[in-house]
Amino acid sequence: MRHEAVWLWLGTGVYFVQIKKGVLVAGIDTPAGYTGLQRIRIGAEADTYRAWDERAGKQVALRLFHRFVSGRAEEAAFAAYCATAIGLGRHPAIIEVKAGGVTATGRPWLAFENLDGRTLEEVLRTDPPGPAEAIELVITLADALAWAHATRPPLTHGRLRAEHVLIGDDGLPRLHDFAPQRTAAPRDDITNLAALLFRALTGHPWPDADDRIISLWPGLTGLLDETLTPVPAIDSMAIFAGRLRQVVADTADF
Repeated sequence: MRHEAVWLWLGTGVYFVQIKKGVLVAGIDTPAGYTGLQRIRIGAEADTYRAWDERAGKQVALRLFHRFVSGRAEEAAFAAYCATAIGLGRHPAIIEVKAGGVTATGRPWLAFENLDGRTLEEVLRTDPPGPAEAIELVITLADALAWAHATRPPLTHGRLRAEHVLIGDDGLPRLHDFAPQRTAAPRDDITNLAALLFRALTGHPWPDADDRIISLWPGLTGLLDETLTPVPAIDSMAIFAGRLRQVVADTADF
């Protein structure tokens, strides 16, 4: 189907607008210094593009949010989030945020390091890890989240799911897409990570699965019972990671 496209002058710049199937689709106003955008992911909150960072001279993943900031308070809050998110990249299991800001029309954006790999969602569907590998993977993610929770101000992921974990070509898991809104508590990340572990072990979402495999790991059933609740008994991601390490150690001695 032929798509019509026009360029519109909106007072602060020229913006691309595409007309598709008779419906006007809002164009994008890109941050300065990023060119050659190729959309690689469509999301409910933001779309992600592969782009060329002219300042760094390399490709990055550019995330353009759909929701515009409204007023200086929201812009300042997003700037604070960017500063914290950029610092998280010092952890090897968190995809590095290179830069972030707000465009002239108020659209928030983030530029990430561009890594090759598959999402954990794709891995779980096509080539799921074995139980020991799944637990080690979740321990790595728990360590990364404990690092994020310990920053000042603390940063929670807020929406941890398998699609928010990239398994790089080097085999290492890395977190991305931390929620800009600081509404989640560390306990929420613990519950979501425990649910992700349950799915990785059983092949099905909690609680709709046969959990007999979990009973083969001493201590794991009790740990999941403590964490797969709306208000988990464990409120520290570092403690959750430590408990998982103890499960591995106990199993080795079993």
